[in-house]
Amino acid sequence: MANITPLAAVDVGSNTIHLVVAHPTEDGGDLVTLADELDLTRLGEDVSAIGAIGPERTARAISILREYAAKARSLGARELLAIATESVRAAANADEFLARVREETGITLQVITGEQEAALTYWGATSGLPATTERRAALDLGGGSMEVVVGEEARIQWRSSLPLGSGAMHARYAPSDPPRATELDQVGAETRTQLAALHVPLPVTQVIACGGTATTLTMLAARALHIAEPEDLAAGEEAPPPETLHAPNADGMRLGLLTREQLEALASLLVATPAAQLTEQYEIPHARAVILGAGEAVLRAAVEHLGAEALSISRRGVREGAILARLHAGDAWLDAATAGAGWE
Repeated sequence: MANITPLAAVDVGSNTIHLVVAHPTEDGGDLVTLADELDLTRLGEDVSAIGAIGPERTARAISILREYAAKARSLGARELLAIATESVRAAANADEFLARVREETGITLQVITGEQEAALTYWGATSGLPATTERRAALDLGGGSMEVVVGEEARIQWRSSLPLGSGAMHARYAPSDPPRATELDQVGAETRTQLAALHVPLPVTQVIACGGTATTLTMLAARALHIAEPEDLAAGEEAPPPETLHAPNADGMRLGLLTREQLEALASLLVATPAAQLTEQYEIPHARAVILGAGEAVLRAAVEHLGAEALSISRRGVREGAILARLHAGDAWLDAATAGAGWE
């Protein structure tokens, strides 16, 4: 029987600060999620605007990290794996920010590389899925970057981190509210150009997306297009209430599915609907609604480039990947993410 003492992981990203607390299943093959919480801190907005993390968002981040550390302890987590990604990597005052976090919370944030982030994302996004020897691709769309990973089982075959984050693409190409169709076309064109230059190994049998943009699009599809996730309708059930779609199920997985046609329908909705209306009518947080059009355009272009007919949506990602890596590789969990070899 596996040691079922909980572990916690928090990642400080460009859009969110996100906490997961989980413990392994009794056979050690998967995770059971105890807590999954996020805050739309938007550190990346400061980095895009002034090149550094400003004092107000620094204070907000410290407050949230302190709160999340207390939450993890209350659930019995013996360790908090704390990682920082693109917004901190790119901030001119990263060292100052990290020092303040350490001094005021006791948390040492590990600034991980894009390659490490890609591996952790893949392990998290594909965890709990049926075993297969076929290739899967995982996309982690954050605010500042998108990690693209191709692998078989736990072994990473190929990975890259691209500056295609929803916040970054919104600021660069699609700043209008609502975004214009021509702006989203530019986002899609830039996404395809960057992916084409990398020669991603194809074909893949499934493309899985994680991150706040992906899960928000699933919610929006349920509320605006009346689309339920396939597993909810497998037994002929009625579509679940929209408010349940953003909450993890018992194991934190809850895969949704968006076809190309549904993504195109969402794009049509987003170019016609200002952010304030998305918030009022569909209960999308305003900070997310502002950048959602750009994020949708990135994901739609990536799905087309990878030759998939649909996009699977996973609630899991880099945090669950960090927990799994820690369970399998111990103190060398970041070295394991660098190597990408996975485990049996």
